Amino acid sequence: MIYSQIPQINAVFCRMRSMRGNLGSLWVASLILATAVAGDAQTLAPTPTPIPSASPSPEEETIIPTFETQKLARTYILDVPAPRGQITDRNGVPLAQNRLSYNLAINFPTPLDFSDAQAVNFAREKIDKAGKLIGRTLRISDEAILRHYRNRGIMPFEIAQNLSQSEYEAVKDNLPAGIMMRPVYVRIYPNGKVAGQIIGYTGRTGRNPDGIVDNHETLWPET
Repeated sequence: MIYSQIPQINAVFCRMRSMRGNLGSLWVASLILATAVAGDAQTLAPTPTPIPSASPSPEEETIIPTFETQKLARTYILDVPAPRGQITDRNGVPLAQNRLSYNLAINFPTPLDFSDAQAVNFAREKIDKAGKLIGRTLRISDEAILRHYRNRGIMPFEIAQNLSQSEYEAVKDNLPAGIMMRPVYVRIYPNGKVAGQIIGYTGRTGRNPDGIVDNHETLWPET
């Protein structure tokens, strides 16, 4: 920095005063001052920033499309049931409530590379094992298996619904590979058909059998 050269410059000028008329000393002082200024300017000059190369280095990871970004690039509609409240009479006696239940479902392996025959065989094997565990005959058509595999293969495929307590105890610690239990809430009516004309349909949850809304609005919520 130029400040570090000040003592030297002062010393030169002192010698100049003691040697008046000595033009050589004046020239030496000018040379020292010019050298100090030049060095300081070089120190303060901005350092150029290196421009990054447009081509990736060999160490950089190369991102390539996978089955998740190619084959399975589609729109999925996921139903999220709204929570339903308890219905009581004026004395607080429950007429409609929710109860935690469990369904059995199959998880197909990914990527979804099965042929139709392989998908059906895989599902049949899991269905047979699940049926033996819960002691129930599970009737699921090949068409239902293939329709799910082709359209929603990455989603669990339910094969048994509303497990009883004994069925739940039989499978909770003995689930075969590729089978899972899904917790769901189901609607129960402690008093059966009592006040059915008020609380509505008391059968299994599903769409109304007919009607213009149900026929043309695929996203209309089930009741």
